Amino acid sequence: MTTPRRSHGLDLQPDLTRPFLAALAVAVSFLLLAGIVGAQVTGLYYQEVRKDGRIYVFNTSERYKTFQRSGEMGAAITLAGRGPAGETVVAENETALDLFLFKYNLPAYERPIRKPVPTASAPFRQVRVGATGFISYQDGQTSGSDYSKFVVKRAYINVNAAITPYFSARITPDVTQDATTGETKYRLKYAYGTFSTARLGLLTKPYVAFGMVQTPWLDFEEKIDRYRMQDALFMDRAGLISSADVGVVVGALLGGELPEEYQKTVSSAFPGRYGSFAVGVYNGGGYAASEQNTDKPIEGRLTIRPLPDVIPGLQVTYSGISGKGNTVAEPKWALSSGALTFESRYLNLVGTYLTGKGDLAGKALDARGNALDRTGWSAFVEVKPTPEWSVLGRYDDFKPDTTKPIKNYSRIIAGIAYHLAKGNDLLLDYDLVRYDDQSKPDDRRTQLTLQFNF
Repeated sequence: MTTPRRSHGLDLQPDLTRPFLAALAVAVSFLLLAGIVGAQVTGLYYQEVRKDGRIYVFNTSERYKTFQRSGEMGAAITLAGRGPAGETVVAENETALDLFLFKYNLPAYERPIRKPVPTASAPFRQVRVGATGFISYQDGQTSGSDYSKFVVKRAYINVNAAITPYFSARITPDVTQDATTGETKYRLKYAYGTFSTARLGLLTKPYVAFGMVQTPWLDFEEKIDRYRMQDALFMDRAGLISSADVGVVVGALLGGELPEEYQKTVSSAFPGRYGSFAVGVYNGGGYAASEQNTDKPIEGRLTIRPLPDVIPGLQVTYSGISGKGNTVAEPKWALSSGALTFESRYLNLVGTYLTGKGDLAGKALDARGNALDRTGWSAFVEVKPTPEWSVLGRYDDFKPDTTKPIKNYSRIIAGIAYHLAKGNDLLLDYDLVRYDDQSKPDDRRTQLTLQFNF
């Protein structure tokens, strides 16, 4: 025999449980809703006063009491002819006006569109602050001595300002670590203002830059051989030229620009349809030395893109320098170079041949103080199998004194790079220098470099 279960409180049969809970939920919801609505209605204060053909309406007791004492309304919304009998309505605020119109079943108040509050304009149209750094670990041998070290090769802070539609400015201080002493040095890499326009006849984006500005050839080459973080490029590393100097430079693209698709997938640097040029007059000391004489060297570059519709990445360049080396003695400094370059989504190439006299520093001299004749060539290749990975190689052959072959040397660079994003890269490379002078041991270096850029 089954013992009946004793219930405590409500005894709900299973078939009645669901309807009971549903009814309870509805009742609770109704009570909550009624409470909320009641609270809102209770919280809306309303008073109106008819005086001198006007109707004054209030939404706060404080304003109503002040009006009763002084007869002054203060700041208010006034609508002529909007009362039930055409009276002028003076409302404390928009809420009071809404309540009045609702009470008399009058058309709603159309609120005026508020004009946006103008914000204080920035001093310049656009200012961008960024930085670029090369941080390396190096292990190698130079002049027969071993070394192993971490090096801060470069630390730039870039500040660019677009001041007007036709005038911009840039300043870039540079912090570097001396390769010999390890001392950290500060110097100015760039500081210049640029005047530019969209078009001038056959010239696209012509510009004039004045200050510590880029030099014509290296500014162009570094956009194709993107591995300045490995070390300086051929002519710069040989001491023939500098990447920046104090002076004035004029440049432009030739004949419009290449299609946007090419600029997105290959390169947007110097995208002139038929090429580009730059010509500058400089102090001649570079950015790392002060001027030692009054000579003003002229440096120039002319680049032609011969087949823009067939092989848009192919360009032919002549660059030259005419001036004096940066010493009081003013030895001759002249350079002529020709280059063949190619850019595509999967391959970049740079081939350069040079001939000249002397060097930037004015130290490439014979025993009589005459500038040395010099020649050399370089080849760079970058294979880009994927957007993230690149394999690169470079070969330099330089004859610093054509009368003494024993001074000749060659450099071999091989590396692999991983591109993190937007100019942030990791590069592992091997750098070997071989001298024709058999008494001089080879220089060799293995290097891992992180380039950050933002």
